[in-house]
Amino acid sequence: MSSLTRFKFLIKMRKLIFLIQLLVILAGCRQSGLKPNYSTPPFIIDSHTHYTATDEWEKSFVEVYTRHNAMACLLIDMEDIDRGIAFAKAHPDRVIPYAAVDIDSPTITEDILKVHAMGYKGLGELFAKGDWDYNDPKYDTIWSQAETLGMPIAPHTGNLINGMMAHLRPSFLADIAANHPNLIIHGAHFGNPWYEEAAEATRRNKNLYFDLSGSSLIKKENDPGYWAQWLWWTDAIGKSHMPKNAVPAWEKMLFATDEDPEAFEENIRRFNKVLDACNVSQETREKCYGLTMAKIFGIHPNTFLFLDIDSALKLKDKSIK
Repeated sequence: MSSLTRFKFLIKMRKLIFLIQLLVILAGCRQSGLKPNYSTPPFIIDSHTHYTATDEWEKSFVEVYTRHNAMACLLIDMEDIDRGIAFAKAHPDRVIPYAAVDIDSPTITEDILKVHAMGYKGLGELFAKGDWDYNDPKYDTIWSQAETLGMPIAPHTGNLINGMMAHLRPSFLADIAANHPNLIIHGAHFGNPWYEEAAEATRRNKNLYFDLSGSSLIKKENDPGYWAQWLWWTDAIGKSHMPKNAVPAWEKMLFATDEDPEAFEENIRRFNKVLDACNVSQETREKCYGLTMAKIFGIHPNTFLFLDIDSALKLKDKSIK
């Protein structure tokens, strides 16, 4: 058996194991309430976690993400961009590098061009920390530049550690998404605490996604079905008052940890608890966990490699629906 054939066989086996685990978990949930569920699809992209420029962190990241067959959108601070991109290039099957540019910097245009030339794939985590909302006209050149360069953006939404939140509402991202339809936006934290606003923003904009990382799943640990009331529209697709290009609600949600590698499995447990309580299908779980981000970047889930543009377009049209 060739190495490629063996690899494909292992991927198929992981997928079968995941399905069996999921069926067992769901059966157990029906009989005795929700139980911890650590099962995952065979392919994962953590859409939001932060890089720490130490040997210890890098070693831990590679070990954990390799063990879980996972990649990550790794958000790298500007002071670490040289070391960060070197780490990304050393582990192209694990890292999708994002540069955490300062959108209020007087050199922001040059900064974006610089990190793009270095090999960064996206921009984030971004913060509107000054006196302007994300949709303020002063930022529009940034969104236009990212759209032109094909760099997805990962803006923070909701409350910050310092208590600021007024300029970080998810509705501002809806305006950006509508004005820049070819710009992929995946907002952090589902707008915490403006969940309904975030849900309606993503329902109406095909290029806007959110993750549920941060304190939200901890806050609603004892009410995992809470999220279904905001992500309600799957059964309404094709009916009145729905966008023609609407997709099932949970396909707009992305797995993310926003924590150190050691917390990876705990984040899986939290996320699965919600998916189980909200009756999210296996097919949609696979998209939440990685296939949506793979489609965005043109990454083949069997090889973890970025494809050339022609192959990526074929993948978007066929393999990942």
